[in-house]
This record gives sequence, structure tokens and C-alpha cells, in this order.
Amino acid sequence: MTFVQHLDELRLRLRNAAIVFLVAIGFSFYFVKTYFDLLTRPARAAWMQALAGQEPVFRFASPTEPFWVYTKLALYGAALVASPFIFWELWRFVAPGLYRKEKRMALVVTLATAACFVGGALFGYGVLCKPALTYMLSFAEIFPGQLHFKIEPAVMMDEVVGFMMAMMIGTGVAFELPVLLSVLGWLGLVRAKSLWKFNKFALILSFLVGGVLTPGPDVLSQVLMAAPLFALFNVSILVVWLIERAARKRLEALAKETGADLVPTDAP
Repeated sequence: MTFVQHLDELRLRLRNAAIVFLVAIGFSFYFVKTYFDLLTRPARAAWMQALAGQEPVFRFASPTEPFWVYTKLALYGAALVASPFIFWELWRFVAPGLYRKEKRMALVVTLATAACFVGGALFGYGVLCKPALTYMLSFAEIFPGQLHFKIEPAVMMDEVVGFMMAMMIGTGVAFELPVLLSVLGWLGLVRAKSLWKFNKFALILSFLVGGVLTPGPDVLSQVLMAAPLFALFNVSILVVWLIERAARKRLEALAKETGADLVPTDAP
């Protein structure tokens, strides 16, 4: 194909992806209140637990805030619904220029990236958000007692949606660690032996990252975030070791065929 033909092909793929995304936006607007209900369930459960069963109330500071919050949720929902078709269109544009081995690798990396991100987002939604919000809402003082004052939360719609999305996206990105290290191992930029030596420092970094992604003083949320990160790092070491082992076997087989010494001396 000529350069102009490549541009026409790219325009066609982008047009198809844009059409599907716009249709998905209209579809998402119909279910936008359901999205809000699902997204705020951990926040409502935390509210009930921290405030002694008080009914959750989400407020808005301006008449336009609910509209923009629902629009934002519709865009997020449309991106999630349309993403398989969008990736398929991009793949149809890129795939003809790849060799068979590169196609397999690109497919594996894409599926692993999607699976790790979705798994991380679900982990943040189902495990981290409720204890984090319970801790923060526990600062409320709805029964004055001897304090002679009340501290009541006034949580805005935009704030609760922003918090939930930030937690889910943050944990989703953090769970991409095995994919990143596996690709670096496949490229030969990192080795399983060096990653294993870094393991004790990875434990400390896991708690630091957990402290950044969760409320600082909330030790429970920090541990809940750090534990899977450290486990994922060790899974990454295993995956890199398997990649090195497979590469070594290929080199040994090639060396037998050619009679040359192709196996690196520092290979595990």
C-alpha cells in the first residue's frame, strides 16, 4: 500500500471507531443513573458504617453539576463498552504490517494489559474503596455528646465520582506491573535474578505506593494495596524467569542444529 492508501485506511478505522463510540455514548446516557448507583455503592456502604446507619446523601453545588457528572459517567461507560471494537479497528490497521510472531506477542500483551487493568480496577472497587472511605468519614461527629458540636459530611456528586474513578484507575494502572516487567524481560532489559535481588526493596516500595494510592493514616487500606502489589512483583519474577528459560531452550536447540555456542554464559 502507498502512503496515501495507508492514510485512507487509518481514516476508515478511526471513523468506524468514532461512530461506535458515539453510539455507545447515547446508549450510556440511558443507563447513566444505574452507572452512578453501581459506582457509589462502596461509598454508600462506608457512609452507613461510619455514620451509624445514617442514610447517604450526595449533594451538588450548582444546578449544572448533576448534568456534567452524568455526562462524565456516560463517557466512561461508552469508552468501556466501545473499547473492544476500537481495539479491533486499530488491530486491523496495524496487523498487516506485523510478522506472525509479532502478532502473537501483540495479542498476548494486549489481552494481559486489559485483564490486569480490569482486575486492578475491580480490586480497587471491591476491596479498597469501602475501608478508605469508612476511615475518612469516621471523622464525622454526628452525636455531639461532650464535644458540644457536630461535624457532618457534605459529599458532592462530582467528588464521590472523582474519588471512585481515581481509586479504580490508580489500582488498574498499578496492576499493570507484571505486564511491564514481562515485556522488559522479553526485551532483555531486566533479568529474573536481578529482580529477585530487588525483592526486599520491592516490599518497601509496595507500601510506599500503597500509601500514595490510599489515605495516608489508613493503615488497613495501605496494607490491602501493598500486599497484592508485592505479590504481583513476585509473579513478575516468575514470568520473567519462564521467558528466560524458553529463550535459553530455543538457543540450545539452535546451537545443536548449527554446532555453534549460542547460549549466553550468564544465562540462568
